[in-house]
Amino acid sequence: MVNVPSAVLRSMENFKKQNLSNLKNLADLKKIFTKADFILIVFLILFSGIFLMMIKNHNSEKIVEIYHHNILLRSESLIQDKLIEIEGGITIEIKNQKIRMKESNCKKQVCVQQGWNDTFPIICVPNELSIVIKQRKEDILITR
Repeated sequence: MVNVPSAVLRSMENFKKQNLSNLKNLADLKKIFTKADFILIVFLILFSGIFLMMIKNHNSEKIVEIYHHNILLRSESLIQDKLIEIEGGITIEIKNQKIRMKESNCKKQVCVQQGWNDTFPIICVPNELSIVIKQRKEDILITR
């Protein structure tokens, strides 16, 4: 027969008591919530998950607006790959649904160093040029 210290036996008994009290708390939860409550909770979790997936997968077409001296020069889609040249040695490239300032005649080239982007605007302060990326708005028609 194995001789087990009394401290180990006491800790095992305390562990059993704690687990039994947890089971009582679970039984109390069953008294508080009905089956309808559990069904409602599961439905809400599923609905919110599906809703989040729909929002995440909703790929609206992005458009790029190019402004020079706060005047809209061009509005282009990010879907087609293009090379856009603007007077003064400025070249903008659209490729793989991203945009970048490829070349600029400004001194510090900060706009060129920003690299590829599909979210945030690209701004060249010395040339007063800005590239803004927007979602194309889809009009929803509601009828009776």
